[in-house]
Amino acid sequence: MGEREYGVIDESTFRDVASDMGWDTPETLASDQVYLIDPFYDERFSENVTAVELDGVTPEVASRYEKTPLNVMTFGGLLLVTPDDVFTALPGEALAYQAVSVADYKEQTALSESLSIEANFSSATALYSEAMIVHGALLFVGSFLGLVFLVATGSIIYFKTMTEAEEDRAKYAVLRKVGISKRDVKRTIRQQIAVVFRAPFSLGIVHASVALVAFSRLLAMDFTVPVLVWMGVYSAIYALYYVLTVRRFTKQVI
Repeated sequence: MGEREYGVIDESTFRDVASDMGWDTPETLASDQVYLIDPFYDERFSENVTAVELDGVTPEVASRYEKTPLNVMTFGGLLLVTPDDVFTALPGEALAYQAVSVADYKEQTALSESLSIEANFSSATALYSEAMIVHGALLFVGSFLGLVFLVATGSIIYFKTMTEAEEDRAKYAVLRKVGISKRDVKRTIRQQIAVVFRAPFSLGIVHASVALVAFSRLLAMDFTVPVLVWMGVYSAIYALYYVLTVRRFTKQVI
């Protein structure tokens, strides 16, 4: 196990903060146990830490929390919770922090800005706003590139289908001569062109869904609304290309 730096808080403080936040807390720590708080833990990549080295001893990690009661900008995220007597016996000077919990922190921009004049101040509201700006820009760029690719794909399908219309004209003329009605011919044309559009449309929907779901899990953010909006736009553009292609193909063939 590599060397790491941890912030350390005593168990009483942790239980008070956890209680205020409505967390369930496990059994009281034994003298050779600690809680590990690691909000960046990911079972796919992170090391499963079962013990840590603290002041020359190696206490067991009794429980791990994947969320933190304090702003990650304050402690850097990694925290150890030790029994009160162990915390008191640790060498070094203890630091005091003031923490404020507010309802619906995402909407507390004004309060965050008014308190930001204090030294060493950090807030979840400010972090959330900054993250939304960055992620919003990434989402916009990704959506724009996807839209360009979508339009290009639709145009390629359209021109390819219209190019084949001349070759298909004779085939549909034969169908008319053997007694197939104009209505049936149009239905056949719609089905033929639907086959051409169905594969790239289905593949695009699946690809975009998987990519956005993976992106939302990676950033721990809910992208349900952007995904649904993008699917709606994607479907509308493909439907427009499909209708346009059917009309022009029908006019060209019949």
